[in-house]
Amino acid sequence: MGDASQPFELRHTNLAEKKKMFDEKVKGHTAKMSTNPFSNRFQSSAAPKLSRNDPNYGKPVAGSKSERRGKNAAKHINAEVVFLCDMIYQEGEQYEDGTAAITFGDLFQIYTRISNKVVGMLLRARKYGLLDFEGETLFQRRDDDVPILLLRPIQEIRDELHKDQEFEVGVCHKV
Repeated sequence: MGDASQPFELRHTNLAEKKKMFDEKVKGHTAKMSTNPFSNRFQSSAAPKLSRNDPNYGKPVAGSKSERRGKNAAKHINAEVVFLCDMIYQEGEQYEDGTAAITFGDLFQIYTRISNKVVGMLLRARKYGLLDFEGETLFQRRDDDVPILLLRPIQEIRDELHKDQEFEVGVCHKV
């Protein structure tokens, strides 16, 4: 028989089958390297043509480690956005419809003790229609009096960002 540390299929196959399996692995690897621009076997004619109309354009390969890392990052960012919206609701002026408002200066003083990403989180939350403020971006001192408004009730934001455990890479929440 063979070495017990080898996989079962390698221990119980004859030499011709092992050679065939090895040749298939080599062929697959060579084909993969011919489409990899960082490989010395790269052939531009073999590389797939990219199209912006392709639904997978700009997304990692399904099932890859990159996709898993992207999903984990999306989950983490969703949690940060919910936390930011909670801070605005808890520390700002609350309205009866479940929304709230706070000035950037007040939010910056509260939130920077917790995270140095407050401006980035504000931009992301605004991109997805959760809050709004005037201007492109906010700067400490210059924009301390700019109001930040939650556009939706806090419970609706919490429910939406916590309802799915599987997140689409690059999307904060389902629109």
